[in-house]
Amino acid sequence: MIFLGVLPWFVLMAAGIVASVVLLVWGYRSGQFADQERARYLPLRDREEAVPDGDSGRVAPEIYALVGLMAAFGLALALTLALVVFKNYGG
Repeated sequence: MIFLGVLPWFVLMAAGIVASVVLLVWGYRSGQFADQERARYLPLRDREEAVPDGDSGRVAPEIYALVGLMAAFGLALALTLALVVFKNYGG
């Protein structure tokens, strides 16, 4: 019976681990970790140099995906918290 009380937390942890592994594999395959020498000096570059010309007003599609993932995981966390609170204190 106690296992049912912590089951939502295990599901949330498993979803977080799966998402982390998927994003790590995506980053590796897309070459995010390929040029570590250049990445070391990126924070030291001027801001005008870092912003590409042309598409400065457009939002990248990756931002929408990231916001969607954050909203989904935030909703899952809020739902889990609500289930635990209502189960323990709601009756």
